[in-house]
Amino acid sequence: MKRINNCDLYNLNDIAMWSTKLTPSLLQYLSATCFYVILIIACLVQLAHTELNSYTFILILILIIEWWRSICYFKTIQGEFALFENIYQIYWHKQRWYLMRKPLLLRYIMIINLRSRRNSKRRVLFLMIDNLAPNDWRTLRYHFKNIDLPI
Repeated sequence: MKRINNCDLYNLNDIAMWSTKLTPSLLQYLSATCFYVILIIACLVQLAHTELNSYTFILILILIIEWWRSICYFKTIQGEFALFENIYQIYWHKQRWYLMRKPLLLRYIMIINLRSRRNSKRRVLFLMIDNLAPNDWRTLRYHFKNIDLPI
């Protein structure tokens, strides 16, 4: 287990903690880009030569804006990441977060629902296998599989 030293975590020295470093994921960028390109092509094919053809460019503009928003979100998934095992909290994005429910664990993807301790905002953390080192990915999956959140 690695320990991190941060003023936000000063009183948690006796709680089991696991930490790692998140890096930007190339797979997230590629999957988002492929997804939105497929949607744009489907819109062009389905709406061409119909009554809705005039709305095609508006819909494509909306899809391009949403693609850009997803890319900007993926850029924020980096930095220090720590899991506090006993209290079901994580440290990410320079603040502590509560785990709202058990994370969705797929082979190459983890989807984690979070609520901020600081301002109670909700956020979804979308991790892919290349956000972490391979050993860290396996360890984090192991810890998340063993979490049993109280209702």
